[in-house]
Formats: sequence, C-alpha cells, structure tokens
Amino acid sequence: MLERLDAFREEAELRTPVPAFEVIEQRGRSRRRRRQTVIGAVAASVIATTGFAFVAHDDAASPQPAKDPDDSSLVTPYPGNLGTSLDKGTYEFELADPSLPTVRFTLPEGWSSWIGPNLFEGSRDDGVGAHDPDWYLSLLILDVQSIARRGCRTSDLDGADPAAVVRALTEAADVRVTSGPHRIVRFGRPATHLRLEEQSRSPECLHDVLLFGAEGAGISYLGRGTTYDAWVAEVDDQPLLVWASWTRGTPQAEVDGLLRIVDSIQVVDPK
Repeated sequence: MLERLDAFREEAELRTPVPAFEVIEQRGRSRRRRRQTVIGAVAASVIATTGFAFVAHDDAASPQPAKDPDDSSLVTPYPGNLGTSLDKGTYEFELADPSLPTVRFTLPEGWSSWIGPNLFEGSRDDGVGAHDPDWYLSLLILDVQSIARRGCRTSDLDGADPAAVVRALTEAADVRVTSGPHRIVRFGRPATHLRLEEQSRSPECLHDVLLFGAEGAGISYLGRGTTYDAWVAEVDDQPLLVWASWTRGTPQAEVDGLLRIVDSIQVVDPK
C-alpha cells in the first residue's frame, strides 16, 4: 500500500492532469464561480500524513449542531480543502453551481477537511495521521461532471439529468454494483441509492480518477475492496451526488459514524 500511496503523492505534487479527462475539465467553466486545485483522496491523505500538521480552527467560534435548516447562527461554513482538523458541529457546504442548494451536515470529533470531510487511521492521534494508514473514509457532496466508463471511456455528465448520473454509476469502470439502484426519498428529495465496490483495476486503461466533480475535483480510486455508497438526489431535475467511501479494513464503528453523518444531511434551498 505504501508504494501505491507514494505514487499518488508524486502525481499530486506534479499535478499532472489525467489525459482521459482533459476535455471534461474544460466543460462547464462558464457556470463555475471559483477555482480550486484538488487531488485524489489517497493523495490527500498521504500529504496529510507525511509531515503536514493539522491546525485546529481558533479564529472562529466552534460550530454547534443545528436543529433547524433556518438556524444559520449555529452553522459554520465548510472550510474546503485545507487539511485542517474540524471541530465538532454543523457545517454548511456550498456547491460551485449557484443554482444548487447548500448542504448541511453534522460532524463528530476527529474529522479533517478535504473537499469533503475525511478520516483515516491515526488522524485522531494529536491531529497527525499515520505514515501508512490501513483505512480511510470520506464524505463528498458533488455536482458530478464525468465518470470513468468501461472500455477506457468517460461519461460526460455536464448538464445531465439525475437518471443519466445513475446510469453512468452503474457503468463505471472497475467497480461493480452490490446494491440497487433503489428509488427512495432521502435528504427531503426524490433520490436513487446504490452501493458500489471497487474491483481489480483494468491494466489497459489510464484512468486514475473514478469521477470528476465541478471545478475539476478529481476523485481517485482508493483500492480494491473499497465501498462507494452513492445517493443521487434530484434538485429541480438536477443531480446532487452524495458520495460516502470507505476502504477495505475500515472498522465497522467508523463506517457507522460516517453513515450517521450522512443521516444528518440537510439540503437548504437558495433563498
């Protein structure tokens, strides 16, 4: 695993774009409000665990759980991809597309900030992660733009409807559907739920990134046996992807904690 993490770290440092996605990254820029450089989840955990010390927030009041979607005084804006430790409480996540709603979720102690909150072995130990973590889990909220497909292709989902995103997930490269798709109501919205499991990687393809969110947020594969729990919520016919991931070997108690965070999600319509 160390060799794989080192390889991702080297790629992240060079920030070399994945060739199969260069065209996708150029799409939809006219509706994006900000730009941020984002690397894959494993690369993020490597950087965090090889000498980057987490710094607790002390320039703002600690967030507190919000009981009502309108109780904004108890909500803290999500800080983004800073690699810092996060206080316990409720955060509000703002997507790049202003037509999409903001999303709130409540975190317990010990989580860290990436493009979404993440947690990995050793990250609770004085705020410094393990050198070679055996497990990793994260929550992402995405305006999905593309998904790697079998046969070394990609699905361009910029402007696609929720059904197209669900279909692309079922056809994603190097994963298999283990549950669903199931039509449900979640987060107060019609939604589709499915669970995926990463398989052995196809050697003939160059894909290192499973999917791209808006603004070029590349979400890397995490390794064989990783579970991807996906909810595609419908927001005025637009898809909103809630993406919970945990690698093989993640303790069940940590997985349960991640799913409790998913349960806390509130979708807040723009005013």
